[in-house]
Parts: sequence; structure tokens; C-alpha cells
Amino acid sequence: MKRWIWAAVAAVPVVAGAIWWALPGTTDVAVITAISPDGTVTWVDGEIRPAEENNSAVHELPGEPHVSRLADDVVIRTPFGCGQAEGLTLTVFGMGDAPCARADFLAEKEPVYAPRLTFNGDGEITEIQGRYHP
Repeated sequence: MKRWIWAAVAAVPVVAGAIWWALPGTTDVAVITAISPDGTVTWVDGEIRPAEENNSAVHELPGEPHVSRLADDVVIRTPFGCGQAEGLTLTVFGMGDAPCARADFLAEKEPVYAPRLTFNGDGEITEIQGRYHP
């Protein structure tokens, strides 16, 4: 086999690893336990389990709570929006798609249901996308 082929084969895992490292981190199912007025969010990991009522329920997983701040450019989407309800707006995956302003999100009395959280390299939350749950 030609030497350049071995170099190309060796480069594939390195490039794939660099791409994986550069992708933002996510928590697919979170249970938000506290939101501070300064934008600090405390949550634990969760999982969605089948349930008799409403077909599913989110359960906290054992482990330490996580704490992170909202990034300045955070994008927040919920099923009904924040503040003035806008009506149900979902993606094809059942995730909320109604925009929610940062100030309105921080003023909400109840946290969004089982959100997916996305983080930047500094560990700040850059996206919150809540799930619809009747």
C-alpha cells in the first residue's frame, strides 16, 4: 500500500476527534431545580420514563446538581413562550419552538419541563429548549 494512504487513514480519527471536541456539549434531559435572577441555573440530569398519566414523566437521576450561567446570547425556546402565552409551538421532535426572552424566562415561576441544555466552551448555557408535556 502506498505511504500516503496510511497517512490519510491515520488522519481520519484525528479529524473526527477534533470535530467531536469542537461540538457544543448538551444535556438532553434536565430537571431545573433553581433559577437565580442573575442567570445562574441549577439542574440535575433526568430521564423520561413511561407513565400511566400523560404517557411519560421525567425523573431525576442520582448525582450531584450542576450549576451554570446563562450566556449573554442564550436562545430560549419553550412550547408556549414566556410571559404572554403564544399558543403551542413545537418542532417535529416535540420540543418547544416559541421564543422566550431572557428576562421573561428569569421571571417565570415554574421552570420549563425537561429541557435540553446546550453549552459553549466556557460551560455557559447557550440554548434551552423545553419539552411539551400536557
